[in-house]
Amino acid sequence: MSETSKYDLFLDELNALEKQIYYFIQKGTELTEANQALSNRITLIERENESLKKKIHGIESKISKNLFNDQNIFGAETFNLEEREALKSKLSELIARIDYHLRS
Repeated sequence: MSETSKYDLFLDELNALEKQIYYFIQKGTELTEANQALSNRITLIERENESLKKKIHGIESKISKNLFNDQNIFGAETFNLEEREALKSKLSELIARIDYHLRS
């Protein structure tokens, strides 16, 4: 094998390695950018999640204040035990119907 062919082979291999390095650098840059975008999205979603948690907590505290204050949720009238049980069973039946319709 002549010196020029060895030299050409060496240059070809060097060019192939250079192309591979360029490809890996390009892929690395793309992955870094995608990772940064995902990181930014995670940060945004975490902020939204905290905001929603605060809203939920505020709503729950308002509901608990309204439900556990001195007044009944139905006004001044109170139910006896039988009426409460009938109301509970009716509500359970309605919830079961709604659940059935949502699942089908």
